Amino acid sequence: MRLAHVQDGWVAAAVDIHPRGLLHRRGTQTWRDWSGIEALIGHDVSLPARARLGGLRRLKPAQLADLIEEASDHEQQELLSRVHAHPELEADVFEELEENEAGDLLEARTDAEVADVLSHMRSDDAADALLDLPQERRQMVLDLLPETKRQKVIVLLGFQEATAGGLMGVDYLSVPATSTAADVLRAVREATAMQPEALVVAYSHDQNNHLVGAVGLVALLQADPQMTMQVLADPEPVHVHPDADLTEITLAMADYNLFVLPVLDSEDRLIGVLTIDDILEAAITPEQRRMRA
Repeated sequence: MRLAHVQDGWVAAAVDIHPRGLLHRRGTQTWRDWSGIEALIGHDVSLPARARLGGLRRLKPAQLADLIEEASDHEQQELLSRVHAHPELEADVFEELEENEAGDLLEARTDAEVADVLSHMRSDDAADALLDLPQERRQMVLDLLPETKRQKVIVLLGFQEATAGGLMGVDYLSVPATSTAADVLRAVREATAMQPEALVVAYSHDQNNHLVGAVGLVALLQADPQMTMQVLADPEPVHVHPDADLTEITLAMADYNLFVLPVLDSEDRLIGVLTIDDILEAAITPEQRRMRA
């Protein structure tokens, strides 16, 4: 710490954030002005004087999840209490937590509190979190979910966890094949409740809801607004079925440079999409995660 003398005594002026101890440092110091330092937990009295916005809001959900996983029980509770004030952020953080950690933290909450968190999570992550709860609590939490969310979770629970059906999300954009590029882009703008990764590709279907095309968002933006999906879309998009395993999924996405991979049922109807972020997360082993930490 660097102290500064003022009329009434001494105040903290700066702090050295170098990770090594003072005696082991070789002449290099990385000072930061104390007014710009914010304690993520504790120091509630001094927090308003140093930062009007909470520092937690400036961290990405994955960073917050890392902090929570490394914190003591007391620190975890304080971090979670701050995050709890922002339901969407709280849901994002729980999506980033390791499954065991998220399961333990959710298990300590009431059924209503768990349902509230799951209601703000993506449906595929909510289904995974529900399965991490003790079996006797799952139905009670499921019954407390909003109807739309509950139906999506129920669909996902019908598939094996490590398959395309278990990994897919059920939010996607599919429009009639006669839709124009302008129609599709309008639908993208209005799909504010969907995860952005699922909107990278728009799909088209025929009168029987069979998948008949896929086109990337960039191609839509570059196309004549009046061109139809029948003209723009790839008529035979690469896809997998719900029973595809992780190896089949990753090979398909790698071979065809895909960010999103559609999942079709036995009648070629679109039932979900696999996004690259979810597949990467599933492909990273626990050992690799520990190496990163």
